[in-house]
Amino acid sequence: MALLKRHTPARNDPADAPVVPAGPAPAADRRNGSGTPTGSENGSGKGRPTPKRSEARAARARGGSAVTTPASRKEARARSREERRRTTREYRTAMLSGDVNKLPPRERAPERVLARDFVDTRRNVGPFFLAAAALYFVGGIVPNTYVRLITTCLMLLGILAVVADSLVLVRRVGRRVTERYPDSHVKVRAYSVQRALLPARWRMPRPRVTRAGQDR
Repeated sequence: MALLKRHTPARNDPADAPVVPAGPAPAADRRNGSGTPTGSENGSGKGRPTPKRSEARAARARGGSAVTTPASRKEARARSREERRRTTREYRTAMLSGDVNKLPPRERAPERVLARDFVDTRRNVGPFFLAAAALYFVGGIVPNTYVRLITTCLMLLGILAVVADSLVLVRRVGRRVTERYPDSHVKVRAYSVQRALLPARWRMPRPRVTRAGQDR
């Protein structure tokens, strides 16, 4: 009778099922608690300290797209010194050429540019005063009373001329800056007097205009 019974397949036992090795979790499972991919998934993870603002600015100035973090403090100090040297060289080159766009930020102020151009286009008494001072120094060495008297008089006249010229220069520069930049707080009067005391070839930044007002 057992042979006439209908054969029924045995139920599958979970214990007898083949073991499937676990593969990588789906992308949806490799998410943080908020449901967004982790930093390594979306590429936003840095994996390194955030670079300083000065380093990022220097990299942009050099045209670089990435900033490498220094490996040690010694390397960071060396990089900082090199950056300062490079900036100093660039500023010095700009001061010698008179290129306003590359000057230090203080010298790029439009009020200072206006004051420099005004001083460079006028004839100042300062260079003549320097010549009178040199004669006065030489006259003090010469053992002659008349020579000393003449050089002393020239020195006094030079001082009076410089004072009068400086007063005129201060008024004219102040009026021009006020008319063009009424809300400015940049001090240019003493700056203009100091520049006017020197010959054109000794002035820094170098003049970019001639006495006729034309660009060099």
